[in-house]
Order: sequence, then C-alpha cells, then structure tokens
Amino acid sequence: MNKNKLIKSILLTIITISILAFNINTAYAVDYGRISSTTGVKLRKNAGTSYDKVITVPHNAIVTVNEQNVPTNDSSTGCSTGYWHKITYGEYSGYACSRYVEITGSSSDNEIETPTSNMATMTDAEFETYLTNQGFPESYKVKLRELHKSHPNWVFVGVKTRDNWSDALKNENVSGRSLYQSTSSSTQGYLNTGDGYYNWYKDKFTAKDGSTWFQANTKTIEYYMDPRNFLNESGIFMFEDLNYYSSYQTSTAVKAILYTDFYNDLIPYYMEAANSYNVSPIYLAALTRQEVGLSSGYATSGTTKTYCSTDYTGYYNFYNIQATAGTKPVCNGLAYAVKKGWNTKQKAIVGGASWIVSGYIDAGQNTAYFQKWNTSKNATKPYYHQYMSNIRAVASSASTTKSSYNSMGILDYPFVFQIPIYEGIPSSTSLPATGNPNNWLKTLTINGTSVTNFDAEETKYTVNVPAGTKSVSLGATTINSNAKTTGTGTINLNDLTTIVNIIVTAQNGTTRTYTVTINRPEEIIEEETDKPDEKEEEDNTNDNVGDNDNTTENEKDENQENNNSNEPTTYPTVKETITASGYNVKENMYLSNFTLGSTVQGTITKLQNANKYASINITNSSNKAKTSGSIVTGDKITIISNNETITYTVIIYGDNNADGKITILDLANVQKHLLKKSTLTGANLKATDTNKDGKITILDLANFQKQLLKKSNISQS
Repeated sequence: MNKNKLIKSILLTIITISILAFNINTAYAVDYGRISSTTGVKLRKNAGTSYDKVITVPHNAIVTVNEQNVPTNDSSTGCSTGYWHKITYGEYSGYACSRYVEITGSSSDNEIETPTSNMATMTDAEFETYLTNQGFPESYKVKLRELHKSHPNWVFVGVKTRDNWSDALKNENVSGRSLYQSTSSSTQGYLNTGDGYYNWYKDKFTAKDGSTWFQANTKTIEYYMDPRNFLNESGIFMFEDLNYYSSYQTSTAVKAILYTDFYNDLIPYYMEAANSYNVSPIYLAALTRQEVGLSSGYATSGTTKTYCSTDYTGYYNFYNIQATAGTKPVCNGLAYAVKKGWNTKQKAIVGGASWIVSGYIDAGQNTAYFQKWNTSKNATKPYYHQYMSNIRAVASSASTTKSSYNSMGILDYPFVFQIPIYEGIPSSTSLPATGNPNNWLKTLTINGTSVTNFDAEETKYTVNVPAGTKSVSLGATTINSNAKTTGTGTINLNDLTTIVNIIVTAQNGTTRTYTVTINRPEEIIEEETDKPDEKEEEDNTNDNVGDNDNTTENEKDENQENNNSNEPTTYPTVKETITASGYNVKENMYLSNFTLGSTVQGTITKLQNANKYASINITNSSNKAKTSGSIVTGDKITIISNNETITYTVIIYGDNNADGKITILDLANVQKHLLKKSTLTGANLKATDTNKDGKITILDLANFQKQLLKKSNISQS
C-alpha cells in the first residue's frame, strides 16, 4: 500500500468511527416533550437508576428536552430503551428514561425561515403614524408600542365597534349574559348584588348557571370587556385573526395544546377542519380545552351513563355547542349533537368547526374576543349572539394559545390581531375589591334589647331613654361573619341628644353607616323642703304635747304639700299623651285627626311636645321603620310612656290607597267596593267610612266627590 492510500484509509476510518459515534450519541436540542407514563417518571441526577432522584415528574407534564438519547454506563439502568433524555421541568433539571418522554416538537420542526411582515421594517415614526391611522387612542398606543418592541412582526388592526362604550356595556350587563364563576367568598366582590341577583338579608347570591356561575357586576364586566387590559403577551391572542395560517398553525401546535393521551388520535380532525373551513386549528384546540378539558368527559366520552336524564351514548360535542344555561348544560349540548348527527368524534370536531365558522366567524365574530363580546361593527347579531357567558373564558384560552406558540418558538411570526376600539371608553378600568360585599347588620340592640322596628335595610333609628340615664350599651352583629363593626359598646350620654354612628365594613372593604339618635329628656330636679331648725322642732314638740292638736289649718296644708313633694314623679300615660297632642283614638286601635300631608317627623315632634318623656316609633304597614316622608293610612305609631307600650294604626279619612292624599284613585276604590269588584279591609276600609257610621254607602261616595270637586272637605276628627 502506498503512502497516499494509507492516509486515505486512515481518514476514512476516522470519519466512519465519528459517524458511528455520532449515531450512538445523538444529542440535539428540542423544544418540548410530554411525560407519557400514567404514574409519572422519576427525574434522576444522571442517566441511570442508580443515581439519586430529583423529583417525580407527573403524567402529562410538559417538559423542555435539552438532550435526547443520552446513553448510560449504569449496568442496572432500569430503562428498557437504554437511553435517557436530559430534561427540565420547572426549576428542576435531570435525566428521565426516554421510554416515558414523548417528544412533541423539536427545533428541527421550525428550521424554516421565520415569516416577516412590513411592521418589522417600520421606523418608530412610521409605526406611530400607522397606529394613528388605525384609530388607536393614546391609552391603546402606550401598550402597543411595548408589544411592537418585543415582537416587531405582529400586525395590529384597529376595529371600530358597533356602539360606544356605555351602550355596549349596558347591553353586555344583561341577566345571564356575563357570568363569573365563584366558589368562595374571596371572589364574591366580583358579583352583582342588585335585585334578582343577591339577597342581602340571607347573604345569598342567585346562581344563573349550575350552582357556581353568577351574574358579574358592572365593574367586573368593564374590566374583562376593556381590550386595553389584555394588550400583553398572553391576552393579545384573544384578538388573533381566526383564519387558517398554515405556515405556523401546524398539527404540532395543536398537539402542544391538546397534549394528553386522550387526544393522540384526534389531532388530524382539527387539521381537517382547518383545511375545510379556513379556521385556525389552534383556536379550535384552545376552545376544546377551555370547554371540555384535557381528558375524557361526558361531552367527549360517547357515554353519559346516568348523568343526563336522556341517554346520549354514542354522541359527542367537543366545543360544548348549544350547552345552554341549566343545572347540567352539557346535556343540552349533547341533545344538540344528536340533532346534528355528531355520532363520531370526527363528525363532532369537524362538524362543530363548520357550525362555529358559519354561525360566528362569518357573522363578523372572527376573533375569540368578538365571540364573547359581540360588539364589532360587522356583527350581524350584536350582543345576544355570543358563544359563551363566561367573561374570563377568552382570557384563559388566549393564555393557552400563547403558551403553545411559545413552546414551538413561533411567537415572532406575523400574527394579525384585530383589536376593538370603543368611542367614549374611560381612561382606565380595574377589577373591584375582592371579598364578600355584605355590610349589613343582623341585629342592633340597646342595653341588650333589640332596637324597636329594626330592619337591616334601614340605617337611621331614634331611641328615647328615660330622664336621668347616664349611659347605654349599644350592640350589633353582622349578617356576614367576615364583616367588622365600629361604634358599639358603652355610650355615655352627656347631652340630651347623642348621635352614634355604627360603621360596618364588609370583607371587600365597602362600608355602611347606621345612625342611632338617642334622646334623653331633661331631668326634673325636685326642690327640697327646708328643714326647721332644732328650736322650731322643739317648740312644735311642746305644742303637740297631749291629745290636743295645736297646728293651724294653714300649717296643716303646708305640711301636706311638703309631704307630697317627696313622692315619685308620675309621667303622662299614652292616652293622656294622645289627648294632649290632639289626636283621636278609635276602637282602641286606630288613631285619627291627622292633617293631610302630615310628616313623620312632624308627628313625632307633636307627640313629644305633649309628653317629652315618651318614646315614639313609626313603621309602615309592612312593619318597616319609617323615619321620613308623609303619614299615610296604615302606618303604625308605637308610643312608650309611664311603663306602658301601645301601638295604633293611622287612619286618614279619604286616603284608602295609603298614599297620604285624597285623589281619583281613592274614589275609584270606593266605587269598586260598592260594586263588589274588590273589597277594602282593615285601615283602608276604616278610612273609606267618611261619615263614621260604620258602613260604606253611597253617602261616603258623595263625600269623596265633594272633596275632589272642592265643595267640602272630608272631616278627619
């Protein structure tokens, strides 16, 4: 062999050995993998079971694969393939048997040149002009500038909305249209507390779907509807154009979203839907994950067992289409699957995509945002035609989409984002405070006794205490145990009138103030009779020695008066109070002789002028405390004085509809009563007996007519 042939032979041998060595030690960077073992896999410090365990990585966990097929010198490898992958899971790094790590995407998948857009070539000034031409206000621009710096290929398109901000918000704030899921008091600050949504007395929200979905309050709806709150790397994907872009919306990307064993054989159906209907398979996958989850469930297993009242075995609904509100909405979705004939997984995935495209994307709802908030100027069925009521759904699916793109290394592709622009949008929006909102009192007591006519909804109370009272004990409890109170305890009464504010602070920080006015009448100080001096007492004793009484008549009267002055003061009775105030008692239960238009405070003043020691409380016919407004038929007045308590019902003659006035409505009530079309009862009946003869007759009707014609007034005495 000559020298040149020898050199060539040696080089060939070296190259062959190198190639073989490379094949044996294949190691290249990949993007991510999935733990396929149902029991998880042990992460070791080196390639082999003899090395210490770092952590057990759970089933279906997404991991970064740093090196593939690393061989081991460990004779007790415990890995049937004989090779290990070097992986990273969160903050932990180590080696896992390759048998249990499914490679779901590698950097080699993305070796094609990253597509670019004209946005990347713009100068700063050109980009500013572009944003202005798109109609973005400054509150949008400040966030879009930051996104452009990080991802210069991204394309931002401004979309004018159908209505201005206030009108759009009003239409989205409709019962059942914008729901928030709450399972603890910490999120109850996001819920609507209006009529029909919340009972303040029972501290109970009314579920609008299932048992955990409730109507969101206005501030919460504002936050999730405001596009600017989601102009960040994750939220921006709720504005992604939902058309199909094959260059980066690959089956690998779909698998990154639906990475569990259950979806292994279903990925091609999402790609079929994308090709058939020009819809993003990424969007379809994210929607599936959001609506039905990553594992087999009632909507995707093909069997409902006993979950639904009707057996829907053999039918599927991967997007929960028509799963309308109810105790088991998934059953409504399966009923729709039967109607559409979705009796295979392929039909449900591809056919469901067709339904979404024709019903939503082609109807001007070509972003996930517009499918929840149907406010686009191109919307054919604004507001009510919305894919979901969950106001957080699109933010969640956007985060999933971003994570998928990020794991594939395609975040810098030229995504197109259609961002809604609202006229009249406020400078900013924010979520309300968390926590339960109930700041109502359950009880309010004075010296251990409930305040008369206490009602948690009423916040103002007047309490009268006896003369000479120096202090009282004010107590209160809250309806919700997380609320706190201030202002209770021992209250010193240094003045004739003491005003106490009890402030209730709810768990979410909102406050409610209950005001208690405590009136104490001026104390009467009895003048003490001068005692005679010792000499006078001695003289008197001498004068009265024996059986003869030498006291003159004038002296007897004076002594009697002095003796009476030491007796306890007697306060006026309730009836004496009424008589002195000019009111009349009827049948021991009704009170009359009120002037039309008399006010609550005027009545209290009139009674207390007649008896300053009396405690007066007024309620309406439903026994709710009444502290202002007019006195009307049916009101109840409770008078406490001289150790007695009596309640009377107000009669204002002629006012049989209890509005404090005499009008044509009252006349109509008399006519209906006489014609037996309706029957007046109680105080309303008494108020109709204007001639006080105990009957309702044509004579009473005549009195109403004369009152209305101003010929004569109905007597109140």
